[in-house]
Amino acid sequence: MNRVDIEPQLRRLMVLRVVTVTTLLISAFGIEILLRPGETLRPLFLLTAIAYGMVLTYATLDRWLGGSVFFLHLQLGGDAALVTAFVGITGGLDSPMSFLYLLPITVASLLLFHRGGRAMAGVSWLLYSALVLFGPMWFPLGLLAESGGAEPGRVGYSLVAHLAAFGTVAHLASYLAERLRAQGDELTERRGALARLQALNENIIESINSGLITTDLNGRVNFMNRGGAEITGQSQSSVSGRSIEEMLSLGNGFLTETRRLLLDKRRFRFERWFTAGNGQQIFLGIAVSTLFDRLGQPLGFIFIFQDLTEIHAMEQELRLRDRMAVLGKMAARMAHELRNPLAAMSGAVQYLRGSMKPAGETLELMDIILRESERLEDTIRDFLQFARPGPFSATSCDLVHLLEENLLLLRKSLEFHDGHQVTTRFGAREIRCEIDPNRMRQVFWNLATNALKAMPRGGGLAVEARVVEATDEVAMTFGDEGCGMDEQEAAAYFQPFRGSFQEGTGLGAAIVYRIVQEHGGRIHVESAPGSGTRIHIVFPRRCARAGEVPEWRQAVGGARM
Repeated sequence: MNRVDIEPQLRRLMVLRVVTVTTLLISAFGIEILLRPGETLRPLFLLTAIAYGMVLTYATLDRWLGGSVFFLHLQLGGDAALVTAFVGITGGLDSPMSFLYLLPITVASLLLFHRGGRAMAGVSWLLYSALVLFGPMWFPLGLLAESGGAEPGRVGYSLVAHLAAFGTVAHLASYLAERLRAQGDELTERRGALARLQALNENIIESINSGLITTDLNGRVNFMNRGGAEITGQSQSSVSGRSIEEMLSLGNGFLTETRRLLLDKRRFRFERWFTAGNGQQIFLGIAVSTLFDRLGQPLGFIFIFQDLTEIHAMEQELRLRDRMAVLGKMAARMAHELRNPLAAMSGAVQYLRGSMKPAGETLELMDIILRESERLEDTIRDFLQFARPGPFSATSCDLVHLLEENLLLLRKSLEFHDGHQVTTRFGAREIRCEIDPNRMRQVFWNLATNALKAMPRGGGLAVEARVVEATDEVAMTFGDEGCGMDEQEAAAYFQPFRGSFQEGTGLGAAIVYRIVQEHGGRIHVESAPGSGTRIHIVFPRRCARAGEVPEWRQAVGGARM
């Protein structure tokens, strides 16, 4: 036992010594009054004063020797001597107080284990033997027995009995102390291992990005990790005790259906839209399973969920890309099948119109045929551009200069009138990036003209461009103050033939989408009815091969719970 471990034990020992001496003093008073009213208590008073003086001395020495093994030996030796004196003045061989030797022996065994207990038992027996053999010379008068000689057999029996008692107590007490110490060390080690394991589990649970919620069998939330709080936008304390149906907006009857589904399989999974605490709509993937104890008894339910909003958007984007790829192949075939007959019909009508000199309704019908033929030719031309855009040629350009150039042309176009205003906000005077300038001009032109068409009565068009240093990308935004779109219209914005303007072919936004994809970028729409529309474009500053998707997007697109 080291100095730090023994110090509090020594202080408790001093307190125990005071209590013991005081108790014995009170007991002696009672014995004297009841049994020996004629005996003097002066030796007991002297011994009590010595005992209290020893306690004060120990308390003083504690400043310098406190916690040392030597200090412990000093106190135990003093206790043995004090007990010897008390036994001597209470009758020596006839004293009933010889059991007090067991106190320092037990303390030594508990604090110093086998070696200290045996040593203290030997010291105590030697002191007792000296008292029994030579006690009449030291203590001529006992309080509870008359002084006088004792039979040798009785003396020998007492010495042997006390030796056996002291040795047995020392052995048993030290054995128990060793067992207690071993079990204490084992318990401390297990507590440390349990604390480390608990801390590790807590760190794992709190560090994972996925949300984790546990409930009781009635669906009342009793735990949510940090990831769940970040995803849902709700604090861990605010959800405690709430129903999981209410918290995740799952609807009444969800738990009944959950119990039924979990009877057939260990877990099930579903996806749904959820309104976070900040009002944002997020798409959650939720897995539900039963929470069991060690005996296999159900305690409640476990909900593990992830924010799949970006992945869901990418899946929608991939599905749109697949549809557009199929449509592109169909467009290439249709163009060849339709363009030649269309040219023949248009030429024939023009010839008849010139040779027959029609008038009235016939002339009007021929004009309609020619006008619609031109419109169909425009559609076929856009089809061909969408299906076979030609070689991709990226070069280093100043994006700011390219935008300003296109916006200057926009202000001179037929779509721009006095009610329109154009504002720009660039993160730097020059933004260098690798793009195909001709195709990017088409992106800028289509998005800007669509914004003006969405504001027939006038409004503001805001164009922004900046560099995202963390990802080395360029972020652009085209925002208008037009009529806006609902959720379904925004989701179908880039699909072919979904245009909302009568004079268009419905392929402008689809071509924009394809060009952004060719640059390895991504584009999405943010709109609401009556609140205008914002088109966000992000693409890398250093362009890869045409149509190549960055590796990180492929990895994210493949992630699932």
